[in-house]
Amino acid sequence: MFKLLLTPLALVLLAAGSAAAQAPAAEVQALTKQLNRLLIDPKPEDPAEVRVSLAECGVRQTVRKYRAADQPGSLNISVSNSKNGSSWAAKTNDKVEFELNLGLDWSEIGAVSYSLVKAEATDPAHYDLKLLRRPAAKGGSKSGIDAITLPLYTTSEIEVAEVVRRLRAVQRQCTGQKG
Repeated sequence: MFKLLLTPLALVLLAAGSAAAQAPAAEVQALTKQLNRLLIDPKPEDPAEVRVSLAECGVRQTVRKYRAADQPGSLNISVSNSKNGSSWAAKTNDKVEFELNLGLDWSEIGAVSYSLVKAEATDPAHYDLKLLRRPAAKGGSKSGIDAITLPLYTTSEIEVAEVVRRLRAVQRQCTGQKG
């Protein structure tokens, strides 16, 4: 009798666990899509592509400027560093004039905040989303980057506050997974 009850219960628990595991991936994908939409500068002075990824329980920002067709290529250069939950990389090649990648694991991020940036002649009003790294423990060493700042091109504080709420939920889930 115990075996008869245990098998259906195990199946129900496995199914519930699978559904819960899929929901965060969908949320991460939807949030990434919304962030990348908000990162598009409506009036770029110097056209560059800014993208963000929330995969693998971290935040990765990429800023890339492609070379113009009439601009000759240069040396291929690539430099990177990854340590203590943060990473950065810079590169250039015959197609990319400059690319900068910044990354922080969610376990390293202590604060998520935003602030309004007033409009200037070359820059429209928008919000800066800041992901600040936790301070190093006393006596501990911290190397790498201290923050990632993402310009969100919207004037809706309600939308930005909702993005921050969703980011914090993703952070809680990721840091809970890491222990």
